[in-house]
Amino acid sequence: MKITWSLLLVLSFPLVLSPISAYAADAGYVAMKAGVFLPNGKSESVDRKDNGFGDLDSGYNVELAVGFKPESYAAVELGTGVYSASGKRSGVGSSADLTAYGVPVTVTAKGLLDLEKWELFAGAGVGYYFGFVDQRTDTAAGNSVMSRDESSHGGALGYHVVAGADYRISRQMAAGVDFKWFSARPELEFTDAAGTKVKSKWEIGGSVLNVGVKYMF
Repeated sequence: MKITWSLLLVLSFPLVLSPISAYAADAGYVAMKAGVFLPNGKSESVDRKDNGFGDLDSGYNVELAVGFKPESYAAVELGTGVYSASGKRSGVGSSADLTAYGVPVTVTAKGLLDLEKWELFAGAGVGYYFGFVDQRTDTAAGNSVMSRDESSHGGALGYHVVAGADYRISRQMAAGVDFKWFSARPELEFTDAAGTKVKSKWEIGGSVLNVGVKYMF
């Protein structure tokens, strides 16, 4: 009798471990994404107290994220990356070429809906956003043009919302798309038309549309 019970325990041991192993295999993941950065619509204000990327064209975005699923319906994700855009800003008697970069470090909480092959998600989070702006200003001075090159950088807390879907290719691989909107307003310093250094808040956020791959472990 003892031998029979021992044999049953040995045979059932893999069955007991299999759901635990399956959950563990999907508990953590690494995601790599790339896509389009769409700057927000805010342009330079008249009093230079509020600026943004409204004059910039669409740019690029790349991201790397590490996530953990404490439950099948929830995930917590730590991410970083870089986004960039450039464009031209024109004014009376002057114009400026701008190139902007952003480096966020974010934490996101997501709700998940598992549909077998598909997994839908939506979430929100916060992060710290480092902003860098290079600006070349050309100002008309009689029959000549004066040029000035400046760079400024700053950081600020920001927030974001995200939604998307992943398609499971295999047990450990998935491909997906997502949309994210975010906002952050660090303080940057540039020279105004009177030659005075002016500090102002810059809205460095926007939207990103990504495609990516996810490896689950």
